[in-house]
Amino acid sequence: MNHLRRAFCTITTAAAVAASSKCHPRALKMSQPPWIQPSGSTHQPQLKIYNSLTRSKVPFVPLQPERITWYACGPTVYDDSHLGHARNYVTTDIIRRILRDYFHFQVRFVMNITDVDDKIILRGRQKHLYDEYKKNHRYDETSSTAEGTGSDQETRYIDDKVRQDVRQAWHYYVQKNLKRIGPKTLLTPETFDGVVEHFYGDILAGGSLEPGTKPGDKEAKVKMHINTARSTAKALLSDPKMLTPHEFYSRVNDPMCLVLDDQFGKSIRGDDYAVFTKLTKEYENRFFQDMHDLNVMDPDDLVRVTEHGKEIADFVKKIADNKMAYRTTDGSVYFDIKAFESAGYPYARLEPWNRNDKELQADGEGALSQKEGDSKRSEADFALWKASKPGEPSWESEWGPGRPGWHIECSAMASGKLGQQMDIHSGGIDLAFPHHDNELAQSEAFWSDGNHRQWVNYFLHMGHLSIQGSKMSKSLKNFTTIREALHVQKEWTSRSLRIIFLLGNWKDGIEITDDMVVEGRNWEDRVDNFFLNAIENVKNAKASNGQRTIMASALLDAEEKVRAALLDSFNTPLAMSTLSALINAYNSAKKSDLTADDHRNTGLFVTRMVNIFGLNGNEPANTDTIGWKGIDIPDLAKEYVYPLAKMRDELRQAAIAKAITAEKVQEIVSTSPGLEEPPPSGRPRPSYARALSEFSRSALEVTGPAESKDLNKQILALCDRVRDVDLWQLDIYLEDRENAPSLVRPVTEGLKAARREREDKARAKEEAKKKREQEAQEKLQKGKLAPSEMFKPPHSEEYSAWDPDGVPTAAKDGSALSANRVKKLKKEWDAQRKAHEKYLAVTQQQQNGSTGAAGQQQQQS
Repeated sequence: MNHLRRAFCTITTAAAVAASSKCHPRALKMSQPPWIQPSGSTHQPQLKIYNSLTRSKVPFVPLQPERITWYACGPTVYDDSHLGHARNYVTTDIIRRILRDYFHFQVRFVMNITDVDDKIILRGRQKHLYDEYKKNHRYDETSSTAEGTGSDQETRYIDDKVRQDVRQAWHYYVQKNLKRIGPKTLLTPETFDGVVEHFYGDILAGGSLEPGTKPGDKEAKVKMHINTARSTAKALLSDPKMLTPHEFYSRVNDPMCLVLDDQFGKSIRGDDYAVFTKLTKEYENRFFQDMHDLNVMDPDDLVRVTEHGKEIADFVKKIADNKMAYRTTDGSVYFDIKAFESAGYPYARLEPWNRNDKELQADGEGALSQKEGDSKRSEADFALWKASKPGEPSWESEWGPGRPGWHIECSAMASGKLGQQMDIHSGGIDLAFPHHDNELAQSEAFWSDGNHRQWVNYFLHMGHLSIQGSKMSKSLKNFTTIREALHVQKEWTSRSLRIIFLLGNWKDGIEITDDMVVEGRNWEDRVDNFFLNAIENVKNAKASNGQRTIMASALLDAEEKVRAALLDSFNTPLAMSTLSALINAYNSAKKSDLTADDHRNTGLFVTRMVNIFGLNGNEPANTDTIGWKGIDIPDLAKEYVYPLAKMRDELRQAAIAKAITAEKVQEIVSTSPGLEEPPPSGRPRPSYARALSEFSRSALEVTGPAESKDLNKQILALCDRVRDVDLWQLDIYLEDRENAPSLVRPVTEGLKAARREREDKARAKEEAKKKREQEAQEKLQKGKLAPSEMFKPPHSEEYSAWDPDGVPTAAKDGSALSANRVKKLKKEWDAQRKAHEKYLAVTQQQQNGSTGAAGQQQQQS
């Protein structure tokens, strides 16, 4: 997993300054415990980091000059990683790169893999039992002749026994997870939707379980259970022959896993680790595939819980020897918070307001923790070592067969790799309490030697990625997996997602909105265009005369602002906006006033910064090449596309000047390659070559005798077509520029989005036009009825007498209408008269037009 360390580079004009410091910011904000010992020096004395321990920005002083030790909480590998995980690991990677490539620290980065915990035990056991069930309950197979084909077609479907098992599991699942639906409710797959609407209609409509509170994770979980139960109900109601066995088993997975685990989970042997590791190994591999796709660097050291069972048990023993842990009657070992605090250590330093939160405490202990007859001394004490129950993996210890608690794994493995103290510990903000608070406590209890050293000096917690007010969560199933987003939906790229995270503060939550997506796309497009222009301008710019230009001053100002932003707790939003402002200044500058150094230095600075941020693969920060991946067309295309672009430019400029003649076209095309025959080998020519040939031929055909003589217009149309259709389909775009050759560039997601927006606007405009025309036509047709007939049968049955114009004077029963009523009817009559007159006029115009056209046609013939 080790990655190759890149060479360090200097980005700003100012040299990095190393300075010693005797002040160490490792105290709580409200008070400074006497046992914090200042030490060490810093490579960047101005660097401040937001530290969750102090809940403030404090100077960053590593334990060793220019070296950083960092432990990061890695994934719990029982399912695919989602975009919420991407937020954590990509953001961590950004900070790691900044510390390494911008501030030039040597960073030792350690990460763990949680491959055994309550979730993994449940998921691994359930998957194993469900796989065994499916093996033992294959499907019925019948053979029949496919109609009209004369061939045998094998049909496979789920048998009735399995469907009966699923129906029972479905009832069990609903009763367990949707408590409002009582056991006496008439519940069948057929009635499920109606029952759910009756009992949970308020939640589905956006309400909350507790009146007066905002909906959150609890409501999201209810919706998840409803969706799961609905999916199973639909599978049960479907025609057995309409779903493949794989599809059926997939849709009924959760209810079946729940029941099978309740029935047979305890039968799994504690030493049968393969039941669990076959799940974790698969998802660990998939996790690192996702990380590589996101351009996240591998850790320097990777540690797994299952590989450190003995070390963890020894770690727990020393805490107990230090009188800060105790054994319970079932063979579990719990951390003694009271003894820890009595020894002078504070507990729950990260989130002290949550130390009595029973829900968070229970979540930290895990779903399989002991519930009945718990012999803990205090409700807040947490498990260091759990006595394994039947169906759970176990390792031998002096307390009997057991397994590590959730929090102890990180303490033991991080201490084993980094020792008594470390600089940085990171993870998602949801880990602050109880996970990191418990880690901190048990580690300091382990290292307790009278010196009271603090185990972690800086805690960095990454903000959540939210969807509709609820964080992404595997357990809530409200997530989009990384691989789905990158490779299936293709709504994100590694770069576009990283840009979104860079535009937000690392410690703050992010909720992805349409505006945010547009902002990220615009930033990427701005940099794309800047690189293309800078690369071309370097070739043609004048040499420097030694005088500082306006652009050189703007660059120096941007360098200083970026440095100040990154010194301020890695303020990437400000750094990103500074880069945008620099690009805007470059774009607005008069190019004749800029030197080659202006173009080169500005281009290199932006390139080096995007490389540092990880936006350009693993390209080194100290590059001398301007640009990032994706701004150049494929090498195979260059041989054909550049000649095509040159030929098109010449034809287009001549057509704009209205100077196109058959001879001019022949002259331009004949001097450009493009009409060669396919290679003798018979191999098909590249699509780019065909595009060049087709454009050349089409240009010549325009000048043929059968064509219209408006050659300029036809050549311009041909130039537009090759740009907008032929090359676009090959992912190449020709960007026309005034008084300059067209810019050859790849089709980026930004260009695609811009085209979609134009097409959507054009479509909306066309639809609005059709709607107006339809409304006008409908309005016109309403005038077809003469006003004299509008109140008479069959158009109206309300009246019995009318005046000469057709205005009613008596009701249906013969009674005279009131003066007010007659007045209203005359207004309606008058409006219809005007509409009818307009209808007659338009009809007459149409008739005259048709007659005139027919006469003209007859005269011509």
